[in-house]
Amino acid sequence: MTTSQPLIDPSAVTRIGIIGTGLIGAGWTALFLREGFTVTAWDPAPGFAAALLARLRQIFQRLDIPPAEQTRLLAALDCGGSAEAVANEVDFIQESGPEDVVTKRRIIALLDEFAAPGIVIASSSSGLPMSDLQAGCAGAHRLVVGHPFHPVYLLPLVEIVGGSATSPETVAWAETFYRGVGKSPVVCHSENIGFIGNRLQEAIFREALHMIDAGEATPEQIDAVITQGPGLRWSFMGPFLCYHLTGGETGIRGFFERFGASLTQPYSRLRAPELTEALLELVIGQTERAYGELSLEDLEGWRDERLLALLAVLRPRETTVTTKRHDFSGRADVR
Repeated sequence: MTTSQPLIDPSAVTRIGIIGTGLIGAGWTALFLREGFTVTAWDPAPGFAAALLARLRQIFQRLDIPPAEQTRLLAALDCGGSAEAVANEVDFIQESGPEDVVTKRRIIALLDEFAAPGIVIASSSSGLPMSDLQAGCAGAHRLVVGHPFHPVYLLPLVEIVGGSATSPETVAWAETFYRGVGKSPVVCHSENIGFIGNRLQEAIFREALHMIDAGEATPEQIDAVITQGPGLRWSFMGPFLCYHLTGGETGIRGFFERFGASLTQPYSRLRAPELTEALLELVIGQTERAYGELSLEDLEGWRDERLLALLAVLRPRETTVTTKRHDFSGRADVR
């Protein structure tokens, strides 16, 4: 499908609209301000402007941005009076409203009505199919999912997913734009609920809940196993490359020859356990006891400090591990 109205050139975007200023919307705002864009944000919550400013100052402080630079960045932020007003004055829109089909469909339809032709509208949806969200929109061709990972201002990944009415030009536009702001975009070819990243995260989390429910492990043990074992490899190698290096001289083929039978063993249950009151109280209680010595704000700062340190290590050491069809050099820069 092609559009009769050409999309704005990604390099011509100077003003970005943020709709929804919770954790994800605020993260996008921080990223775009640091990239030099003018940002107009809006959220229906009363007092959203003050809350957004406080959140941004907190983020910028964690990133060791000097006060004078913070002031300069925040001067490029405007808090709009309505979603319609924002849509009418920007060159690109990132919607980050509640993860609810009815709510997102209503917001996106409104944005589509008021945004100028040729303006791309992206949704931060973490798993809702764009085909469901763009239903009934006259400009459905310019609607796409741009799903980031939290914290948006540090983690490079963004999943791009088109809907049934999204044009190929819009998907390509989004890939170019996000790459230009320091992201590492992955275009998903299927609208699976949860896309790629959250389906994988969910599988691990479901098994973890089963293990807690069965008394096989605690949240603290599970977190320790991930962070001290596979998580360290996952910071620069995915599971397939990990197993490619586990198979000996024949790589992934050798892995399946040696360990393929284990895939038939009950290593995971996959379906989530019933979230009974007892299980919820167990998980919540054990998690709060494990990490309760620090406030959530302190834990966020601890997380960002370590992500910054990890990214600083990985950036200069990026290698050019390549094949004829793949480039694994990566892009972990967060400017």
